[in-house]
Amino acid sequence: MAVAIRFRPFRKLLAGPRAPRRAVAVGGGFVVAFAAVLAAGELYLRSAAPADLAEFLPESDRTGPFRADPKYGVRYRSLDALAADNRVRFDLYRPLLDRPHPAPTWAFFGSSFVQAPGMLADTTSVLVPQRVTFALGKNEVFPVRFAQAELLLDSGLNPQRVFLVVIPLDVYTFAQHGLDQHRATPGGALAYEPRLPPVGGALVRNSRLALKGWTRTTLHQNRPFYPSQALFDRVDPAVRADVRTVLGHFAGAAARHRVPVTVVLLPAHEQVCRGAGFAVQDALAEDARAVGFDVCDVRGAFLAWPDKPGLFIPDKHFSAAGNRLLLATIVSHLKATDPRSADLPEVRP
Repeated sequence: MAVAIRFRPFRKLLAGPRAPRRAVAVGGGFVVAFAAVLAAGELYLRSAAPADLAEFLPESDRTGPFRADPKYGVRYRSLDALAADNRVRFDLYRPLLDRPHPAPTWAFFGSSFVQAPGMLADTTSVLVPQRVTFALGKNEVFPVRFAQAELLLDSGLNPQRVFLVVIPLDVYTFAQHGLDQHRATPGGALAYEPRLPPVGGALVRNSRLALKGWTRTTLHQNRPFYPSQALFDRVDPAVRADVRTVLGHFAGAAARHRVPVTVVLLPAHEQVCRGAGFAVQDALAEDARAVGFDVCDVRGAFLAWPDKPGLFIPDKHFSAAGNRLLLATIVSHLKATDPRSADLPEVRP
């Protein structure tokens, strides 16, 4: 015997005037819940912005030593601000700023390949005692190094030579954040103005939650989807224009103080050990020479070295052997081009 099953409660739910009201109520509940989640996220990001968001908030209350600058994006507010930000080593070098005729000094500005323990600055101080090695031991972003060097020259530092030591990733700085994107917060911290979307830019600007999502796409960058490895084959014109700008500005400062500048071009691990191209070094050499700087490109010495992997440590910084080879190449270059370098010792790699 067939049994007829009637789903009366279900039929009542689907039928009658109450069904639309219930559907609206359920949908409205979802909307309210979703809005509450968004509001909570927005409130959280406004009360405690994480570091990867805070750097894109030029109006934030973060503090630091900088102020806005039309040449380098930011510069130090004063020599005292630079000293406070580099308190580990600055006091050691302060006497150099007060002496009209200091001991012959080499001033190095660069990344951790210069500043980190055991790298180029430390190697130079040990193997070239004929020169005082000036290096503050702190890595700064690429354009800030130029601002740092100019302020020190303006404040009395009178080195025999300035060395601007550049790695490919330094240039990549401008692919991530163009020179016109660099900002200083009201309190003096370094920040970046993100590129905004052509549609919905106001929403991204005024919502921390939307800004967080936008920066996760990398579309906020100066050159989105431009990988660092691309520099080995081609330098983006906008990136190169920013490099030319900071080189040109610092060339004016160096000429004003009559200080010779050597741009030292370091190769990356991929270039020495994996056959990557040298487009970025070629562009840097051309642009540095165009503003009157001496250029020391050490690629030949590194490519000719028989044990190339031995020039690097696991994190791809130079090993002790790599730093000795680097310094030996710089010294050899100077002895061949600068008469004042005749007293330098022979540095064996």
